[in-house]
Amino acid sequence: MFSGVSTLNLDSKGRLAIPAKHRELLSAMSESRIMITLNPEGCLLIYPKTEWQPIYEQLRKLSGAQAAVARVIVGFAEELELDSAGRVLVPTKLRERAGLDKEVALVGMGNKFELWDDARWNAKVDAVMAIDPVSLADQMQGIVL
Repeated sequence: MFSGVSTLNLDSKGRLAIPAKHRELLSAMSESRIMITLNPEGCLLIYPKTEWQPIYEQLRKLSGAQAAVARVIVGFAEELELDSAGRVLVPTKLRERAGLDKEVALVGMGNKFELWDDARWNAKVDAVMAIDPVSLADQMQGIVL
């Protein structure tokens, strides 16, 4: 699946060039079709189209306070297709909501990507790196890295 962090630049039109190492898998999984949406944590989520459907089905079933979060995620979701150069135009409203300007971090998260403003991503990484190792081990609940 998808892993690694790539620091990329959005072009002047707001297009994101997906790194070559991920393009082939995206093409094979979903014929270069992706779903992109807003994550309430402050980034964008990018799913291969085939990986989005189960997520969508789970979100539809939520109620109460969880339904408000689902409404944001589903409401902002847009289906897009990578062009022949492996680029996708990130919709303006999503770029604005996630605070994306030029330099971004594309973070592979298994079945999806997160797209962060690079400065915000680095601040999140710095915050994790500042956690006391003993406390971090407690938070990871026995997961050995």
